[in-house]
Amino acid sequence: MLRPNAKRWFPAGAASLANGPAYRLLTGIPNGHLHLALVAALITASLIALVIPIARTHAGDNSPPRAPAHAVASDALAAALQAQAQTVTGALVSPLSAQMGSTAALGLLSAEPGVALIPRPLVVAAARLAARGAFVSPQTQTAFAMQRDEPVGFTLHENGFASSQRSAGLTVGQALAVLGIRVGPHDLVSPLPETELSSGQHIFVQYANPVRFIMAGQEQEAYTRAATVGGLLAEAGIQVQPLDLVYPDVSQPIHSGMTVSVVTVRDVEAQEDTPLEFDTVYQYDADLQQGSTALLQAGNNGYVRRQYRIRQVNSHEARRELLAETTVAPTEQVIAIGTFVAATPAPEYAPAAVAPAGDVSCASSLHVWATWYNATSAGGSTTATGTGVYRGIVAVDPRVIPLGTQMYIPGYGYGLAADTGGGVRGSMIDLGFGAGEVSDWHTRWVDICILGP
Repeated sequence: MLRPNAKRWFPAGAASLANGPAYRLLTGIPNGHLHLALVAALITASLIALVIPIARTHAGDNSPPRAPAHAVASDALAAALQAQAQTVTGALVSPLSAQMGSTAALGLLSAEPGVALIPRPLVVAAARLAARGAFVSPQTQTAFAMQRDEPVGFTLHENGFASSQRSAGLTVGQALAVLGIRVGPHDLVSPLPETELSSGQHIFVQYANPVRFIMAGQEQEAYTRAATVGGLLAEAGIQVQPLDLVYPDVSQPIHSGMTVSVVTVRDVEAQEDTPLEFDTVYQYDADLQQGSTALLQAGNNGYVRRQYRIRQVNSHEARRELLAETTVAPTEQVIAIGTFVAATPAPEYAPAAVAPAGDVSCASSLHVWATWYNATSAGGSTTATGTGVYRGIVAVDPRVIPLGTQMYIPGYGYGLAADTGGGVRGSMIDLGFGAGEVSDWHTRWVDICILGP
């Protein structure tokens, strides 16, 4: 470290004033010793600025700006220089100098008694140095390169390679700068560059390599301190799945400017449903008033469910495989159609034999297949409209001949559409007879006469 001399710690230029006219002038006036100290501080600061080299460290040239480093010394000379520099700095950066400007402040300082004895270039150099603040230039991040008397040894670990080095620098950054080592913003230095250098210290420098990284089709520039491709993926927090494709292999070493590509391959399962619409079924209901409807059963849609295994490459579907198919049939909707007609007194129809054919006036005629039945063959004595089964009651299909229609059937006589039957469909009628009446009808096709309701 810099060591002071107990007898003479002013620079030679300052010492020459100690026994000269300037010294006697300054000490002979009021506060002369104070002025003498100010003059000595100016000369000292000026000579330090001219003699001591200013070194710029290259360790961290590309690093984010740090607070400017300060000269480091542990002896009385360093303390004295710092006190003198602060005195000058305080005079120049005082509120008065801030208001007056640096040029006016320099003039004010030069007007002090004894300062005129100092060559003006020295005063200007010292003022500029002090105005920058404690011998540091924030604009260039430089500092006084104060060095040790004797270099110290340390071990440098550079990207895993160890070497023994010696340096007279005070900090880790100074030691690396002397070796020509430049540290970028993505590089790692441990301990930090501003850490004091000590004997036997281990300094680790790990450089980051720029790589072109393509992940699932997305490209980006990246910096990594990993040694292998696998280390790069781990550093980025990427977990490679068994089906993923990595190029180059995860065991390959990283080098500057290389391209690393990861193609993601995933097998996912998904299901798709195809709807099946329900059908509507109509049923005739003799208990429901004719012309009305009722919902007997609500319909529900069904579906076909298919289960797939889908192969996705970089999140895009590449293929799919059908794993299972399930069909849920729809539920039919059932609607009842009413056919019930309130009972009316049975008309007294004349036997067909006594009805002259010429007296029949037909509104329309219908060619039908005519059968016959009675209460015994029908399995009951009550019709769909609530009447009894006797001659003159005719069972019809209400979709063809509405209930309540009056008609004339040649060979049978007058009839009333008042009954239905499970076997009576379409152009068909069933002629009724009383329980004890002997039927004289032969089933056949016949043209009937529709008289009206």
